[in-house]
Amino acid sequence: MRESPQNCSIQPIKLARREGEVRFSWKVSDFERLKTLLYSQEGNVEVTINALFDDRRRCLLRTNIVAEVLLECQTTFTAITHNIEKQVTFCAVVTESRFAEVEEEFEPVLIEDEYIDVKQLIEDELILSIPIVANKPLEELGAEMKFGELDEEAIAREKAASNPFAVLKDLKKT
Repeated sequence: MRESPQNCSIQPIKLARREGEVRFSWKVSDFERLKTLLYSQEGNVEVTINALFDDRRRCLLRTNIVAEVLLECQTTFTAITHNIEKQVTFCAVVTESRFAEVEEEFEPVLIEDEYIDVKQLIEDELILSIPIVANKPLEELGAEMKFGELDEEAIAREKAASNPFAVLKDLKKT
């Protein structure tokens, strides 16, 4: 096992030959694209990658991503913690034309000059893990939100007033 806090690239083929493992640890603020989507830049990202060759001699990178980020609740506009725990298996390919050959259970990743930029790869996965609309659980919102009761009579009056033929109904009575 090798700790790699500085270098963000790996040589997946060499790592797979040794069936090696690498670990990365970053702050959320280290990810330029990700931090623009968050409430604040607080949080950490921990990544473990196990490289191996499968029975078809494909280079696989079994990746475990654990992160904690702060999102903005779209109802209360306050910070909420979002935990990300994601396992992804990448299949390394040497040309983009091979992407179509990779089964659905794997994510294809392109090896450029024998290297893969792990930080960019992880940032993509983190961005995909963020919900489109973040909200606190309904139980927590209940204390902050006040819900009124429906006034059935007011709704009936509104419907009658919005009917353009309601005036004709009154004319017929006279």
